[in-house]
Order: sequence, then structure tokens, then C-alpha cells
Amino acid sequence: MAQDSTLPNHSRPENDERARKRIAIGLAPRRPTAKVAPQRPPAESTVAIHQWWPVFLLIAAAAATLLLLAAKVVNSPTSWTPVRQNLTAWLASENSPRATTSPLYRLQIAEDFDTVTSLLSDQAEAAQWQMRVIPQQGVYHMLVWPGHVAWSTLGVHTPAAFKLETALSVRPETPDGYGGLLARYQDPDNFYFFVIDGQHRFQAQLHKAGLLYVLQPWVVLDVLHPPGQNNVIGLTDNGAVMRLYVNHTLVFEVSDAQLPPGQAGVLGGAGYSPAQIDVDWLKLYNVTE
Repeated sequence: MAQDSTLPNHSRPENDERARKRIAIGLAPRRPTAKVAPQRPPAESTVAIHQWWPVFLLIAAAAATLLLLAAKVVNSPTSWTPVRQNLTAWLASENSPRATTSPLYRLQIAEDFDTVTSLLSDQAEAAQWQMRVIPQQGVYHMLVWPGHVAWSTLGVHTPAAFKLETALSVRPETPDGYGGLLARYQDPDNFYFFVIDGQHRFQAQLHKAGLLYVLQPWVVLDVLHPPGQNNVIGLTDNGAVMRLYVNHTLVFEVSDAQLPPGQAGVLGGAGYSPAQIDVDWLKLYNVTE
């Protein structure tokens, strides 16, 4: 006999037989139907991640504090300007196909100023400046009157690509005095200079056609030593880019030079009171590759 397919499932004979068997063993006549979309508990992993966010932030803050303390210990800059300049220079070197290796330098001149030398000028201008070697102290001493700037280029030919380093100090009694390096000097109206003062500051200027352009206003550098102590200032010039280092930390870069290669030297200046700057030593290197 054919089964009527139009009967509902629970009215079919085989379903009735199944119901009697379920009742005989103590079960409900029919199996409950599962829901189409059963509700599930929230994933524990998602809840755990949200709970850990405060811990992650605390760890990040602690790491940043430790990095700042480490930077202070090793005299690495923490103010924004030198850090930004270092980062920009690093990114430029990483992305530049030419900057695959650092140049190799060979020492050309090393001057300790323990004897009279013709490397730097010995000259004076009444009520403006005095510059001379003092062998007894082993320094090249610059005394500059308020509002004046004095400089001396090197008495030797500067290589096309070179590094110039000097250690100098501004005397504590004249903290507004400043000293540093002269670069791409053409004449008294056209040159660059990069200086530090006795107040932990750095500045960069361009003099072009008699006009002064401040490339970097006075900015405090954490890497500078106190007045009376030597600070090492380094300049590298490969003909395209000039880089300035203070105590072996890159602090400034000139990549769009407005002047052609020229002479290099040292410079000192005074603010509102006479300034005294002592150059302890000077070294000139040329590039070997």
C-alpha cells in the first residue's frame, strides 16, 4: 500500500511507531527541534584582548621612559629638532642608492697648537678681536669684542671632499660667546658657519651676497657639554651635502647648498659681552675613495 506523502511527519505510521518506542524507554514522544541560529557565548580571546589594552599602554610608557633615560646617559639628543634631523638624514641615507657605504677618511693634518703654527691666522683688530696660538696652554685663542665676529680659514688647500673636526670650548665667564666652523668660504660676503655657544645651543647661518640667512635658529642640544669643557664639532662635505656633527652626533645637514665648494676654517663671535673661545685641536681629513 503506497504511503500518503501529504500527511504531516508526525501523522505517519513509522513516526507513531518511533514515538511509542521513545515513550517505552522514558523519553518524550518526539525529539525537540534545534534552533536555526543557536546563540553562542562571546569568544574568550576577543574579551581577553580588550582587557589587556591598559597593560600594553603601561608597557609602552615604561619603554619610552627607559629610552629617554638611556639617551640622557649616553648624551644622545632628546629634543625634537636634532632627533628629526637625525631621522631625516638616516631615512635619506637608507633611500639613497649612492649612500651604500660610509666614505673612508685619511688624516691629512692634526694640529694641537703646542707650538706656533701658520695653520690659522695670528692677527688682531683693535677693539674688535684678537686671534693667536698660545703654546703654553696648547690652544688657539680667540678674544672677540661684543657684536663682532672673527674667523680664520685654514692655511692649506681643502680637498674636494673632506672632513674637518675641532675641539673647542667657550669660557664659562662669557656664556653668550660662540665658536664653530666656517664652510664654503668664498669671501667675507659669502660663506656658511655652524656654531655652538656657552648656553648649550647650536645655530647655522648662510651669508650670501652680503645678506644673512638663518638656516637653524638657536636650538638647545642635549649633547653639548657645559661651558669651559671641550665640544667636538665635525663637518663633512662631499661636494653635494654638508653634515654637521656635535660630539659625534649628527645635528644638521645642508643638501641644497647655495655656495660652491670653498675654504674652511674656525670662527668665533660675541653677543653682549666680550667672548673667549679656545680651540684645543683641529684635524683635517681627505676621502680615500
